[in-house]
Amino acid sequence: MTAKPRILVVDDDPMIRLLVKQVLHADGYELIETDNGRAGLEQFIAARPDLVLLDVMMPEMDGFSCLEGMRAASDKSVPIVMMTAIEDAQAVEDAFRLGATDFIGKPIQWPLLPHRISYVLRSHRTTQTLIEQQSLLKQSEQRFRDLVESIGSEYFLYSHDTDCTFTYLGPSVEHILGYTPEELRRDCFDITTDNPINRIARMYTELCLTGTKPPNYEVEVRCKDGSLRLLSLNESPMFDAQQRVVAVNGLAHDITEMRGTQQALADSEERLRLSMQAAKQGFYDLNPQTGTMIINAEYAGMLGYDPACFDASIGSWTNRLHPDDRQRVIDTYQRYIAGELAEYRLEYRQRCADDSWKWVLSIGSIVERDAQNQPVRMLGTHTDITDSKMAAERLNLLAKVFENSGEAIFLCDPDTRIVSSNQAYTNITGYRAEEVLQRTPSILDARHLELSHYQRIWQALRENGYWQGEIWDTRKNGESYPAWLGISAMYNTHGVISHYIGIFSDITERKAAEAQIEYLARHDPLTNLPNRTLLRDRFDQAMAHAVRNATLVGLLFLDLDHFKNINDTMGHDVGDRLLQGIAERLVQCVREVDTVCRQGGDEFIIILTDIPDIEAITQIVLKILDQLTQPFSIEGVTVCTSFSIGVSLYPNDGLTFHSLLNKADTAMYSAKNEGRNTFRFFSNDMNLASIERMNIENGLRLALKRNEFRLHYQPQYSIHNNTVIGAEALLRWQPENSPMIPPAKFIPIAEDNGLIVSIGDWVLREACRQNKVWHDAGLKLLVTVNISALQFKRGNLLESVQAALNDSGLEPRYLELELTESVLMFDTNAVINTIAQLRALGVSFAIDDFGTGYSSLSYLKRFAVNKLKIDQSFIRDLTSGKAEDTAIVKAILQLGDTLGLLTLAEGVETKEQAEQLSLLGCRKAQGFYWNQPLPADEFARLFTPDSPKPVV
Repeated sequence: MTAKPRILVVDDDPMIRLLVKQVLHADGYELIETDNGRAGLEQFIAARPDLVLLDVMMPEMDGFSCLEGMRAASDKSVPIVMMTAIEDAQAVEDAFRLGATDFIGKPIQWPLLPHRISYVLRSHRTTQTLIEQQSLLKQSEQRFRDLVESIGSEYFLYSHDTDCTFTYLGPSVEHILGYTPEELRRDCFDITTDNPINRIARMYTELCLTGTKPPNYEVEVRCKDGSLRLLSLNESPMFDAQQRVVAVNGLAHDITEMRGTQQALADSEERLRLSMQAAKQGFYDLNPQTGTMIINAEYAGMLGYDPACFDASIGSWTNRLHPDDRQRVIDTYQRYIAGELAEYRLEYRQRCADDSWKWVLSIGSIVERDAQNQPVRMLGTHTDITDSKMAAERLNLLAKVFENSGEAIFLCDPDTRIVSSNQAYTNITGYRAEEVLQRTPSILDARHLELSHYQRIWQALRENGYWQGEIWDTRKNGESYPAWLGISAMYNTHGVISHYIGIFSDITERKAAEAQIEYLARHDPLTNLPNRTLLRDRFDQAMAHAVRNATLVGLLFLDLDHFKNINDTMGHDVGDRLLQGIAERLVQCVREVDTVCRQGGDEFIIILTDIPDIEAITQIVLKILDQLTQPFSIEGVTVCTSFSIGVSLYPNDGLTFHSLLNKADTAMYSAKNEGRNTFRFFSNDMNLASIERMNIENGLRLALKRNEFRLHYQPQYSIHNNTVIGAEALLRWQPENSPMIPPAKFIPIAEDNGLIVSIGDWVLREACRQNKVWHDAGLKLLVTVNISALQFKRGNLLESVQAALNDSGLEPRYLELELTESVLMFDTNAVINTIAQLRALGVSFAIDDFGTGYSSLSYLKRFAVNKLKIDQSFIRDLTSGKAEDTAIVKAILQLGDTLGLLTLAEGVETKEQAEQLSLLGCRKAQGFYWNQPLPADEFARLFTPDSPKPVV
């Protein structure tokens, strides 16, 4: 249609034509006018108007004839509107049958005419567009169907409705499935199988019916003849004007043969890949002119590379060559390419992806040359020969091991005739290889072995294929020697013995070393006496002998007194020589049937065998003590010794070695406690004391953790006015659910096992803490704490005191440390230094039990103590009338005054003793006369608001 619609008006009434023209010109229409039907038909054909207004009643040719002519002259694309006053229904029906588009009645409603014309044009254009689209769609569908049907017999089109009933099937369906289209006009899933993929197919069909196009999917169907086919489906939903799904169109592709072909191809490729993998063959196709190379994945995988990323160029191949092989390989390759070599065959190493090296056998051949006879194609294989190379190297190595082994090796045939032997065999036996060839080795000769031993060897070989053990052989010179032989049977592929291989070594030196080791394992290396292991064996023998003869066995536990002092003063070399001399004398003191053992350190044990009675043991022990008290002369130095000896008897004191040893040990400690250089027989009282000691020692190890220790405080008084001036902190032990254990029992044990160090640290902390509590309450007291010698030796007394003072906040001048005179004898310089450092802090020192020990004035001067405590042994006899005790006390008091030292009397138990001390000039004292040691709370009750305050 043109931009300005043209309207042909065919009417014999000029007025009608004029009015039409006037009305329609106003709306932009172009008019063509004729006054009869014949002229109107000619104009229609010539002008091709966009719309025709045709009157019915006209001269020459009426409107119906003109209408029929117009429709005959062209298609029905031009709308023709009839104008008439006739109201005959038959006439209207005839007009529409002839192709009229619409009717306008006369008289014409002129204001509505433009609108009516516009409506007819719009409706006509819409109808024409729809007709054209439908025509194009039909043409497209037909072309698509023609195209699909012409693609091949493996495709067919189909449609099904929303009930999944086929409504259309292409003709190829019969070729593929054997059904005619008419036979399949039913549910599309009627011919599917129970293959799991069909459940997915049904799901996708239901998805398509919801309006969503599914991806291509597969379905397995059963053909009319019962065979199975695999179809690939491409489906799309079809919608009506309201966008509702009304059908599904699809294209089916029979992929049964294609899938079979694909599977066969995959199987073939897999077989080829596996065969190449099994053969470990890499293939290459090389262009020597360009250096480009095509390889298979096996070659890349052989070297550990990803085939997709593998650089197969000849340059990269060269770079992967081992540096030691590279030049040789390149030269050989170039000579082959130049025609100087008849074949290309090389072994070389190539670098793998993990930087390891593999041996490769490379074989190649030129298969194509250009017009100038230059090679342009070379095909070949790469084979991984790493394993075979390593096997060859192992064989070569084994041959070297065989020949160079330090152990003799021989190989025999099934009849035990030697077929090969190594140099070590000659070195050990003296026989050369050619001398023993085809002869039975003497080491396996039944004539040289005990029959039972020979039979055991061959029985083991028959049953286990192997025997190993010690055997005696004879050298060529007739000398016998011990050998350690291992012999194995070797079998062929049929399980039949093919050879025997024997390996043996001369163990003469090893046997001697073992004997020496056995001796050392059972003897003390310093004294050559039996050690405890051998002693146990000897005791078992002695015990058995005593049982048979109804005699006694004596077990003596000897401990050398003060041996540490000898080591410390004279040196360990002298100490070792002394122990050797003691061992010699002990052996001389007993019989050959008796056993002398050094247990370790300065301890010896003697087992006296077959003793008739206790008196016999006593005589032997006295002899030992007498011999050991005789001086030893070592490197010009005279050394005197003494021993403490404990004795236990079998069966009187016990029936086992350990029981008797423990009891002899207990008796030995009893001898030490009795002054040393003596002996004691074990008694039950000793056992009870030993058990008590063990229980105390075990309890001490847990006492600190269980908070079982307590401090009691014994007040110290000013004698002239009975005023408390200080307190001595005394340790008490109250085990849980047990009576209190006296200090005299547990403190010596704590000193022996070293626990006194940690216990002493606790005492320091607790005494300082309690004194600070009293100070805060207004009681300014000096508290005295006893210090063990072991705290000087093993502990760090300075740090312990500092920590106790810092933790408690106590001023150092209110702490006094009490030492025994024995402390002053230990490492004098160290003690002086420690005391000086503590005094610099403000801590004071007192000497306990003064007058009972060394009482050296030089010590008092050097150690600079503050106070002397007079031992209670002197105080006890002050009132007995013994003048010497009074004189000693008076002398100590005068010594203190002279040296500017304070003095304090201990153990004052009576009023008379206190008065006597006052007369002698003693100002301070402590003892049961005033108070026993008190717990901290009871001690605090000594002070009342009106009592005199303590004065330091």
